[in-house]
Amino acid sequence: MPLVLACLAAGVTVGLVSALVNPLILLAFVPIIAVTVWAVRDEERALWLVIFVIGILPRFATPVKFVLTPTFLDLTLVLLFVAWLIRAPSQPVHVRDTPIGLPLLGLIVVAILTFIIGLPNGALTTLILRRFVEMVLSLALVFVIIAILRDQATVERAMRVFILIGALAALIGITFYVLPDALAIRLLSVLSPFGYPSGPEVLRYIRDDPALMQRATGLWIDFNAFGGYLMISSVLTLPQLFTRKPLLPRVVILLSLGLMSLALVLTVSRGAMLGLLCVALFMGVVRYRRLLVLVIIVIAFTLVLPQTRDLVAHFADGFALRDLATQMRLGEYKDAIRLIERYPLLGVGFADTPDVDLYIGVSNMYLLIAQQMGLLGVSAFVVTMTAFFYSAIRAWPVMRRDESLGAIWLGAHGAVAAVLISGIFDHYFFNIDFHNSVMLLWLVIGVAVSTWLIRQRQQGGANGQPSAW
Repeated sequence: MPLVLACLAAGVTVGLVSALVNPLILLAFVPIIAVTVWAVRDEERALWLVIFVIGILPRFATPVKFVLTPTFLDLTLVLLFVAWLIRAPSQPVHVRDTPIGLPLLGLIVVAILTFIIGLPNGALTTLILRRFVEMVLSLALVFVIIAILRDQATVERAMRVFILIGALAALIGITFYVLPDALAIRLLSVLSPFGYPSGPEVLRYIRDDPALMQRATGLWIDFNAFGGYLMISSVLTLPQLFTRKPLLPRVVILLSLGLMSLALVLTVSRGAMLGLLCVALFMGVVRYRRLLVLVIIVIAFTLVLPQTRDLVAHFADGFALRDLATQMRLGEYKDAIRLIERYPLLGVGFADTPDVDLYIGVSNMYLLIAQQMGLLGVSAFVVTMTAFFYSAIRAWPVMRRDESLGAIWLGAHGAVAAVLISGIFDHYFFNIDFHNSVMLLWLVIGVAVSTWLIRQRQQGGANGQPSAW
């Protein structure tokens, strides 16, 4: 009898769902359920799934509309937390033993405080609430990553996945860039049931003018956010090209880095390219001298090749403050400073501004944090990043002697540094409208902290001393 009732309930449920949505959509849930079961049984697999979705399906929303329309990234993030919580008793995270634990908790508290205080400034929609919760979970993700990446083999597997997915995302971006416009529009418009735009606007250009350079977006919709992803992927991969113990065959590393770099150039994201260049130069000075030669060669070819003439001119116009995009940024900076002057301590929150002559939004990560969370929020963010890099300075003498783990450590810290540089010109790494980019940043921070803690435990075990945990 119970079996009959269960079958009846399942039949009624399937029948109702089939009547409410397209039955073909139900077929998509079969592999989704299979992947969910596969990932929830092992938090490391769930992390791989998160890395895949960030790179390949970053803005995909579920086609079934309920009260909320979660994205694939939302679902994989929840899956990762669930997979970890199942094993949390055997994988505790002691906040005070992590270099940025207490500052990060402070940043989360300030974010929640400013969100609550700013609620009277605008209508609290389900979309704003969902995006804010996504941001808080992304910040808390650092502790989950630290708990999962507890040994060198695990972090090495995760980085292999990250590099290969980054190369695949770059290849997708390049492919859509070189396809005929009509075919690219038709293929990308197929994704409209998953929350993607459709029609000619799926192709992006400088200043949205088809007469100017096209900008690669891959499946990220936004070219600057895609550029930021490629910047991080490239920085994580760079040390693997020169270390004596790369995570993948060197030819695979070289091919992956080439794809990422080419796709990054095609995004025409100046902030991301500048972040990559600065970090590459720093890595060349402190660790890999051959990298300096590579950077010089790339810059030389960029300056002389006719194919990159428009790109060089675009950079020159930006530095000279001549192009419209840079002038608009300067206007945004002035408006953002006006808002911060009126609401300096706690900002205006994440919903809206109380004054009709002000608005939230500026192409600068630090000014955006100050708009929404005030100088208190900026201070909490700066303290967190200061603690992060202070621990890096202390760890450097030890990590530089470790060829394999040290290369991962340097790449992860370099990626965070690149974000802080590009954040001067872009906003997406701390913007609730770009959950994929926010989550990417804090995932990489979790990887960086994990490598140092793994090295500490290795030293503690070798010396017969207790680990940092």
